Amino acid sequence: MVGVLVTFTALVAGVATYAVIVEPNLLILSTVVEVRVNGLPECFNGFRIAHVTDPHFGIWHLPVRDSRVLEIVKGFKPDIIVITGDLISNPGGVGDALNFVRELARVAPTYVVLGNWDYWSGVSVGSFVEELRASGARVLVNSYEVVGSACGSIYVVGVDDPHTQRDDVSKALEGVPEGAIKVVLAHSPEVIGEVAGKADVVLVGHTHGGQVVIPVLGPIYIPLPEEFRKYVWGSFTVNGTFMYVCRGVGTSLYPVRFMAPPEVALVVLIRA
Repeated sequence: MVGVLVTFTALVAGVATYAVIVEPNLLILSTVVEVRVNGLPECFNGFRIAHVTDPHFGIWHLPVRDSRVLEIVKGFKPDIIVITGDLISNPGGVGDALNFVRELARVAPTYVVLGNWDYWSGVSVGSFVEELRASGARVLVNSYEVVGSACGSIYVVGVDDPHTQRDDVSKALEGVPEGAIKVVLAHSPEVIGEVAGKADVVLVGHTHGGQVVIPVLGPIYIPLPEEFRKYVWGSFTVNGTFMYVCRGVGTSLYPVRFMAPPEVALVVLIRA
């Protein structure tokens, strides 16, 4: 009986150590996704987008996580970097978030949209946005920027947080020419309900891939309305629009991940 108790205690301790220390901080995966885009200008063939999401600064983690994310992004040699929300969880995370964005912006032009926790964090969102911009980020709030070259352009469209109903897809797309190549950034997969058929590529996060996934049973909780819960992680095509749901690099509420390791994605646009 004592032996069984000791074994059980050791097993619980091992799982807890893995879920709190190892998986959230040391097991950061890199994913490469190629997306075929009809009408992509030839000079954008092979265009590389590093996708970082949900760092949740302010929730406990080891600095090695941030170093590893930066190392992965640099290794991608991206043309642009996108951060799809939930940079912070509370005011204590602001300084680390700004330093992180500053480092990314030194690698490549960095585009940011806001997530639900950026609004729930207790900080002044307006001030935070200005600080992000001062750190080198291009913060898109229901707006877009053009990435152009001699042979054509693509439109990077940032939709404000769908999970807290701040999204305005019509406003974000206002002025984008018909037929233009559109890469939409938003925090939550909920945006696909509005942008399916209107964009070429959609990049989102929010779900953390379930964050805690029980083998066979699946995620304990997916923070989405029922109709969107199938978009927990990975690639989806909806009405001709490609969407990638990234697991992200941080944790929400509790600093735990299990069977849903952190992820940084490289999305490569390929001329169809």
